[in-house]
Amino acid sequence: MRKFLTVTAVVLVALGMLVVVADRVGAHYAEREIAARVSARMQEQGITSTPPEVEIQGFPFLTQVAAGRYTQIDITMRDLKGGTLPLPLLSVAAQDVEAPLSQLMDGTARPVAARVDGTATVSYASLVEASGLTGITLSSAGPNTVRVTGKVPIIGEVTGTAEVTVVDGGRVRLRATSLKGAAGSVSQAIIDAYKDRLAVTLSLPKLPFHLELKDVQTESTGLVVSFTAKDVELA
Repeated sequence: MRKFLTVTAVVLVALGMLVVVADRVGAHYAEREIAARVSARMQEQGITSTPPEVEIQGFPFLTQVAAGRYTQIDITMRDLKGGTLPLPLLSVAAQDVEAPLSQLMDGTARPVAARVDGTATVSYASLVEASGLTGITLSSAGPNTVRVTGKVPIIGEVTGTAEVTVVDGGRVRLRATSLKGAAGSVSQAIIDAYKDRLAVTLSLPKLPFHLELKDVQTESTGLVVSFTAKDVELA
């Protein structure tokens, strides 16, 4: 009896491992197919980035296949170029995706996500470069606020703050709210003139999945840009 139970346990463990392996193999196949279709769609739309990376979340995967609905599919794109503010990394989470495996296999699938959320982080150095200004450094100073420091022509050392906001047309606005130079360095009129230069509107690269700019937040790592869209055909 003990030997029978031992054999049964070994068989069950082996079957369990086979199920897990089959589950992961199916997931990797679907990930490759979706990545290829997303890449083709991006090329059709003239979106410039490295090939997308796809990861299907949730376990077991096979139950999602049976239902033809995937809880979440994560898509990562790097080096999105275009506009005046490139995105080095765009992370996208597609929720409630309908994409039957049979359609993925025969090439007829058009995965549709009920909701898509995206985030990208832009370094402050990249933000300064995109603004066309030189000699200044930006760092986080609170919600939607950055600290401005640096040394600029004529004025010399400057310190101040600037706000970062979303403006119409899906663009990012950087605008100085305060600026001062070293005591007695130059007149306030000259400082104010330079402050006016610290007001730039930056456009983003062309985005996939009909993503729309929703919010910007200033974090210690850089400017975190958020996007969203609903009822999106992924490929």
